[in-house]
Amino acid sequence: MPKVSVIIPNYNHGRYLPQRIGSVLRQSFTDFECIILDDASTDNSREVIESYAAKDERISFYPSANNTGSTFIQWNKGVHLAKNELIWIAESDDSCTPGLLRSLVNCHLQNNDIGLAYCQSMGINEAGNVTGSWKEFTEGMDDDLFNENFVMEGMEFIRRFLVHKNVIPNASAVVFKKNVFMQAGAAVESLPTNSDWLTWLKILVNKKLAFVAGPHNMFRQHPESVIAKHSSAHTTFYKEQYDHTMRLLFEAWCKQNKVRLKKEILSVNHQYISYDTGNRGLYSFHNGKWLQGLMDIARASVSPHFTLGYIRKMFREARP
Repeated sequence: MPKVSVIIPNYNHGRYLPQRIGSVLRQSFTDFECIILDDASTDNSREVIESYAAKDERISFYPSANNTGSTFIQWNKGVHLAKNELIWIAESDDSCTPGLLRSLVNCHLQNNDIGLAYCQSMGINEAGNVTGSWKEFTEGMDDDLFNENFVMEGMEFIRRFLVHKNVIPNASAVVFKKNVFMQAGAAVESLPTNSDWLTWLKILVNKKLAFVAGPHNMFRQHPESVIAKHSSAHTTFYKEQYDHTMRLLFEAWCKQNKVRLKKEILSVNHQYISYDTGNRGLYSFHNGKWLQGLMDIARASVSPHFTLGYIRKMFREARP
């Protein structure tokens, strides 16, 4: 079996690190290195990491002197340091079953055309208690498909699922090939969120995807998570702002790299861009940025199809 590089990017998750690192070290697949990055944490993270590194030679620790403020800068740093072909970014506040690595590595062994393999996830809370299954996130898209393992052409997975929303729970559920990640341009560091979604899209335009139905990943949701912080900071504007930017970057990258997207994918992506533009316009208009809001509403009203919906909504919401 090929070796794996496990990357744990951390910032102020000292309280979750014992469960995270412990779940990595308990993997039934043991042929891996573990690279732990710390983005200048102000809690007890460093002490926790150093205590584990002293006991297991597979762990190497790279603390940063200054905080970068970007999960995706840490992603790229970790992949650059990685010595092995397969990469697992195990987010520092998550956990997993002992079988995660073996199940996902086997997918890559069985089909060399796979760019990324991911497994089903369970949600957990701050205390580590299971709160539900991530399968609920794909309900109504193809309920039966996600009950079983499958392999699918990446472009088909984009068409059916990934162009609509990021159905891959988070990086902790994914094992991808390092060379494919680099060919896709690595993670876009300027995106505060959604760079993971963009990365999966860029990988899958040229590669296949494998899915493991077993819920091996434990995706923790808590008030200090990256998504929670950005969502709180930007309220309802958050989703439209970052989804819109990500979709534009995806199309620009495809054009630059001469990737021909299917017409259906382009059409759906344009519809979502228009939707996000319209909602951004409504948000701006009702928060004092009238000119910017009107310009966005005008754009959304004529592209990709003419509609009066946003204009009606603007006047309806403006009534006292």
